[in-house]
Amino acid sequence: MNKIFPAFALLVLLSCSETEKDTTESYKAGFKIIRAVDKSRIYKPGTDTTNYLHYRPLDIDIWYPADTPDTGSLLLFSDILGLLEKRAGYYTAPDAGKGLTGQIAKSLCEGFKCSDSARLLNFKTKSFKNAAAAEAKFPLVIYLCAFNGMSFENFTLFEELAAKGYVVISINSIGRYPGEMTMKKDDLGEQINDAMASLNVLRPNSNIDFSKIGIIGYSWGGLAGAILASKIPGVACLISLEGSEFHHYGEAKDENRDFDDTRYSRQFKEMHLSMPYLRLESLPFTKADKEDSVYDFSEKLSGEKFIFKVDSTQHEDFSCLPVVVRESGNCNTHQYFNTVSKLVISFLEEHLKKESSFAAMADQEMNKTIRKK
Repeated sequence: MNKIFPAFALLVLLSCSETEKDTTESYKAGFKIIRAVDKSRIYKPGTDTTNYLHYRPLDIDIWYPADTPDTGSLLLFSDILGLLEKRAGYYTAPDAGKGLTGQIAKSLCEGFKCSDSARLLNFKTKSFKNAAAAEAKFPLVIYLCAFNGMSFENFTLFEELAAKGYVVISINSIGRYPGEMTMKKDDLGEQINDAMASLNVLRPNSNIDFSKIGIIGYSWGGLAGAILASKIPGVACLISLEGSEFHHYGEAKDENRDFDDTRYSRQFKEMHLSMPYLRLESLPFTKADKEDSVYDFSEKLSGEKFIFKVDSTQHEDFSCLPVVVRESGNCNTHQYFNTVSKLVISFLEEHLKKESSFAAMADQEMNKTIRKK
């Protein structure tokens, strides 16, 4: 986990996007963290039960529908971004994440040539810490973070979903001890197992309808999300944001071997998914001269599937973080993330709430902001 920053910075410094306010929101977005342990897994090798890291630690970040909260509980971006620094110190070593919050904020601002660290860190989110949950049952959305990603990478999407009546849990990308994710099958399995363990922790929660589950995965989390969908009941739909379940074979031979270890595992070979599937891919201004071969994950899908390319986007445009930087500095923005959010939300609305909105939304955007693959 102490090596998260370089990968994180590379992921978010290259693009910009914008969200759109939704006037149909019924709730506010509550936010809370549940800390637990999974005693079925050892996290730190060579320790016994007296060590607080002996068993696999879980930090479950939850956005949920809340009734009118105390405005004093509204979180700043520094509160959410600061989770990375705190967790690096917890999962790895006391000083592992020291100063990381300020470093990331500075790098984001420099990368976009917009805003400054103070304005970015003081940006007001729409998340209310520990707000009283609304008394009803809501569908559950499980989000699997990108490679070495943390839950805040798409928090504005989670806020929108909570306001529309969904409980969202975001599963951080934390591998085996000391927490750094790799592309090895065993590290991928840790993120998947974290999601399953989190569900067990949340089972007694009276405001979650576990018969209505949607899964979203971004980048590396797309592969984790696809495997998770084959392991748990109640999954009504699967969404991939440039997910790595479609693997691009290139010059990185170690990465190719790591993917093949997963691809040719018994579990993966036997996997077949029947739930509706939505995949959103980037469509850059310019294409690479040489197209690498791509593993076609469609062979695992027997249900309805939609695969769209979002115009003029890079891989990094599927994170909300560029939005936050641009808005904190009042800079010019693009609409990429707005398109992604609308499609994701309408797909969830159709399959978790039976509101037939996705087809109309896709038709509205077709050949304007998205294209069929």
